[in-house]
Amino acid sequence: MASGSTSTPAYLHISGISIDFSKPSKTIESAEVRLCGVPKAIVSGRDASAGTVKKLHEKFDRPMKLSRGDPFSVRLYKKRVFMNKHEDINFDTADVFRAWANGTLRNHEYCKSHGKIAIAVQLVENAVTSTSGGPVSQASPEQAVTFNSSEETLELHPTTDEIFRICPRFRILVIGKTGVGKSSLINHAFGVQKALASNEQPGQADIDTEHISQQNDKFVLHDSQGFEPGEVDNVKIVREFIQRRKRMETLGDRLHAVWLCIEIPRAGGRVLEVGTEDFLQLKRDGALGNIPVVVVLTKYDNYIDHVDRTLKDIDVDGLSDDAVKDLVKQRADAELHATCAQPLMTFAGSDIPHAMVSTKEIHKEMIARLIQITEERVCQHVASEASVMTSIAQRVDPKLKIKASIEWASFLP
Repeated sequence: MASGSTSTPAYLHISGISIDFSKPSKTIESAEVRLCGVPKAIVSGRDASAGTVKKLHEKFDRPMKLSRGDPFSVRLYKKRVFMNKHEDINFDTADVFRAWANGTLRNHEYCKSHGKIAIAVQLVENAVTSTSGGPVSQASPEQAVTFNSSEETLELHPTTDEIFRICPRFRILVIGKTGVGKSSLINHAFGVQKALASNEQPGQADIDTEHISQQNDKFVLHDSQGFEPGEVDNVKIVREFIQRRKRMETLGDRLHAVWLCIEIPRAGGRVLEVGTEDFLQLKRDGALGNIPVVVVLTKYDNYIDHVDRTLKDIDVDGLSDDAVKDLVKQRADAELHATCAQPLMTFAGSDIPHAMVSTKEIHKEMIARLIQITEERVCQHVASEASVMTSIAQRVDPKLKIKASIEWASFLP
């Protein structure tokens, strides 16, 4: 049945989406609806009738407002052997509204093909579905904003106060041995000077202590010492802490992400020790739930210096300074792929990403990449509000703050 509308509305609402990838051989793990470049909803519902999982579908309890000028896309997360890849499929919003106005939509569905992937977007003009499962009722535009996480549905109201009420701060656990560079990393990532209490003894940390900086109160830090070989107590402490936080009622009290900090080993050293492997195995086995864990390989600049010192005169003869820097980086990255990235990908798999970082200004884009990975994982596995707070709390990537500002604006009537 066609939509039958005779005029172009100022806005429509997305009430659901189906993604059919039965023809391609690739596997789509999940997807997300993105408005104005900002994640709005996870699409993770599996179509049991399809037998082998080849279709995702999601019906949104409260449809999402789509204005004529809004960039609209669907991001597909694809399973790979060692990592998850994503692909963005952009929609022509003007064409969506034209099809609605012309009455050419069957069953109020806008369909788009992308290669062998078929996407059907369910649309309504000004209605929301009752959260109790009742009939569709008319609603104002202010009501039609939502986010469906993988574990729960959170209704967002069109005020920034409501976002802060739901998730006042980004809550992160940082794990790492003394000297690994945790404090420096946190200080640079979140724009503070002393994230961790200076009176703590080396190697000691109370994981339940909430570290909140007066310089940036949009994040709360939990600190844990690293995992020593043969030491099981701290692995147990961390596991119980994560499980305890997972059971808390409010999103603000739950843990949103874990950074496992490991110093890049010198030549001949192992990137993974027994205690670290035990913790990562807990994540792989599902004992830690959906909480995103990112392995952070620290002090990249030290390794660059090490490679620079090992260059022979014949290696750099006739090269400009810039060419020497490029050569050093190429060799360092190749060595680190073999000694760090490959062992991590082999042991941890695609569900546990990693990032190399340095707190030196010349490498500041590395911390920005860590923040981006974290924000994407929080949005994918925790909740949209928590990912917004990730963007707000960080101080290294202005683009993420712009995304957060756009998302705030989209909540306004």
